Amino acid sequence: MARIIFIIASLLTLPLLSFKGKDIDSEKYLNFLAAIENSSTFNYFTVIKVKDLNTGLIKEICTKGNFVSGALHIELNTDYDDKGERKILNFAKTKKDRYFEFKNKKALENISFYDYDSSRLYKIQNKYNFDKVGEIIKRNKKFSLRLSDDEMKYFAHVLFNKGYMTGENDCFGGALEYVDRAKTKE
Repeated sequence: MARIIFIIASLLTLPLLSFKGKDIDSEKYLNFLAAIENSSTFNYFTVIKVKDLNTGLIKEICTKGNFVSGALHIELNTDYDDKGERKILNFAKTKKDRYFEFKNKKALENISFYDYDSSRLYKIQNKYNFDKVGEIIKRNKKFSLRLSDDEMKYFAHVLFNKGYMTGENDCFGGALEYVDRAKTKE
């Protein structure tokens, strides 16, 4: 009897576990869109998967939304007028998986593709307690930490993959801040 209850309970919880995965993917996509659409000097970080069509190398990288937009302008040879901005935004919106392919080396440089070292991501995950950071964000609805520019993007990468949007004020710099996406629409 206990075995039957266990099997039934397992079957009932499987949809809940898969929903969580879809939920985090939706959060990441919405955070990506917010980063791409943002045009202030407080820039949001986003994580994208990029393939260098020249080498075949694929990397998951963290960069600011305006750098992704700039790379797309370069790759698609699109002007920075209203029509070009709409074209880039509409193109980005179709990328629910946040996967991009670039051939233009300047576009790849714009998102720091060549400089992004994935091994640094694993190092930062071991250096900080990201579960604790998540608890702080959930409890306080805010979080801020001063980091070097280099360390900041890897910290932002981990938080993005956990469903948290972060940004940095490009005028003052130095502090990574949690961004409540719901408050960006106000």
